[in-house]
Amino acid sequence: MKLEQIEQAIMVAKTKSISLAAESLFISQPNLSLSIKKLEEEIGYPIFERTNKGVDVTPLGQNFIDLATLIMLQIRQLQNIGNYAARKSQQLLSIAHMHYRYVNHAAAELFNNHSDQEIRLEIHEGIRNQVISMVEDRLCDVGLIGMFSHYHKITIKQLETKGIQYFRLCSSPVTVLVGKGNPLYHADIKEVTLDMMREFPLVIFNEVELGPYTSILDTLGLDNQITRVVVSERATLCDMLDKTPCYSIGATNVMAYQNTDYYSDRRAFRLKDCTITGEIGWIKRTDTALSDLVAEFLQILSSYFTVMNGVMPI
Repeated sequence: MKLEQIEQAIMVAKTKSISLAAESLFISQPNLSLSIKKLEEEIGYPIFERTNKGVDVTPLGQNFIDLATLIMLQIRQLQNIGNYAARKSQQLLSIAHMHYRYVNHAAAELFNNHSDQEIRLEIHEGIRNQVISMVEDRLCDVGLIGMFSHYHKITIKQLETKGIQYFRLCSSPVTVLVGKGNPLYHADIKEVTLDMMREFPLVIFNEVELGPYTSILDTLGLDNQITRVVVSERATLCDMLDKTPCYSIGATNVMAYQNTDYYSDRRAFRLKDCTITGEIGWIKRTDTALSDLVAEFLQILSSYFTVMNGVMPI
């Protein structure tokens, strides 16, 4: 297995197309197809499923891509060690989060606060397990993750076994998100029922469908809703909400987004009679102290929320 094959697989997963990936990598499509085929033969399972519309990542392939992404990130960090050491005055901060745009908003505010200083700010986005792995492997100083309340205990145990601490930022009701493509967007209501949503297709992240968090669909009685769109990126989810009558179930914290200018074309409805809540929190390694820069970032971020568990331990 060669590093270039890992990079190629990551690009194919990103573009969902052999031809687009080949174009981005400046190689021919036949050579890329052959390289991916040899990689799959070497590891013993298919990374991609070929379709008439392009390629889809298989469940095992998604595990490969997740780990491969972390490996390439570690390699880049190894390559940059010399550069970092030469700049002793430069402050470093590395953040990982689950595609929360208000985190980028807070990071930008921090960056502007230090515009007259040497600072290196790294921002990585991924699904929950990727964020956790980046913190565990010391690739990121701090991570932001979300979860539904009924997997809180399982997630905390998982983090503890990895030597990671979790600090809750906020808790909020489960919300139903729609865009202008859904008739309910213009409705004069603040909450919806699941029965109201059953006539519309569901758009979800692939980690919700593939687990280990599939129980949210079971708990809400949505596991038998066959018509759905499964996505891996938040930008794609937003496009589907904008252009179709799809809706999404999430733990979106409306309060946080009120502090930004993002998602002005979305509406978030409280899900009536739902006992599950969504929560957002930040994680760090137990054996790692917070730098002043990390503490400042968390103070900025926490100002977007109502803190539910007392004063933040920073």
